[in-house]
Amino acid sequence: MTHLLLVLALACGGSSTSPAPTQEPIEADSPDLHGVAANGADTPAFTVKAMSGEDRTVDNLKGQPTVIWFYPRAGTPGCTIEGCGYRDQHDAFETFHVNIVGVSFDTPEANAAWAVDQKFPFELWSDADRTLAMHFGAATSKDASSAKRITVLLDAEGKWVRTYTGVNDDIGAHPLRVLEDVRQLFADSPAP
Repeated sequence: MTHLLLVLALACGGSSTSPAPTQEPIEADSPDLHGVAANGADTPAFTVKAMSGEDRTVDNLKGQPTVIWFYPRAGTPGCTIEGCGYRDQHDAFETFHVNIVGVSFDTPEANAAWAVDQKFPFELWSDADRTLAMHFGAATSKDASSAKRITVLLDAEGKWVRTYTGVNDDIGAHPLRVLEDVRQLFADSPAP
């Protein structure tokens, strides 16, 4: 019942209080983490458009850990539930010096309108050529019409640490699961 109330609170724009950390940081391949350990690969060179219309590159993913959540389409119900979950937990992610970035194939204008409507405190990027999506498995071809709903976690050097698939199984609780892993992996991360 508590889990259901948490999901409903997140879906309706509410927030939840995250419990304090209870253990020391653990390794990225620990079975105590959600998602699966990634291969530690570097993020490839890319140029995308932020919702402001400004270019973003691989350099924007370095200096602090980053959560990249890929979503199929701005403004759709599932994407809004997930985005609001990250919005509502934004301060908790910042506590661990973790950046949040949403990525889709939508135009910067569509992303900007949605971000304003939902009061997202993080950037949304338009991956028009699918470079990031192809690298992280959110697309299998440059012709993909929308990104798969997956999340990746990068360390402060831009290396791929964890991948989260099956996000559709529990969209509302997914950001909290990522936050639990962030707490365990980056509790001792220095400020950027």
